[in-house]
Amino acid sequence: MHLFLLRHAEAEPSAANDAGRALTAKGSKQAESIGKFCLRHGFVPEAILSSPLTRAEETARIVARELNVPRLVQIEEFLRAGMTAERALSGIREFFNELMKREKSPEKATILLVGHEPDFSNLAAVLIGGRAESVHFRKATLLGVTLQELKPGAGTIEFLIPVKCV
Repeated sequence: MHLFLLRHAEAEPSAANDAGRALTAKGSKQAESIGKFCLRHGFVPEAILSSPLTRAEETARIVARELNVPRLVQIEEFLRAGMTAERALSGIREFFNELMKREKSPEKATILLVGHEPDFSNLAAVLIGGRAESVHFRKATLLGVTLQELKPGAGTIEFLIPVKCV
């Protein structure tokens, strides 16, 4: 399984509530750049799972649009800000089990998760068997992880690319 973790792009610093913070114009361009980068490099996932917070969902939908797969976006509560690695693994496992029912080769599945910090640093650290301080996601940073099994320590980082490098 290949997991791509994408931190949401730049968002408004404040809104009536944190969940409603939308992307800035710069954030929209960042998301477009990530989507174009993924398309150029053949990183087209079978599914795009997003946090329900506005900034993450907007990022996911822009990336999906650039990849020409707008229907792949699914909103998942487990990706809401404050997610633990355990909750993420459970949510991914549940999604993966559903995918197994439909796909012949789910072990080759590629899933893009769009969410938040410090949640993704913690998840990445758990996946690779490292420390959360070892991984840092700036806004619109994309991490690729290959997993032989969906369990802590089974992952290998394939790349970590900040938006300024795409």
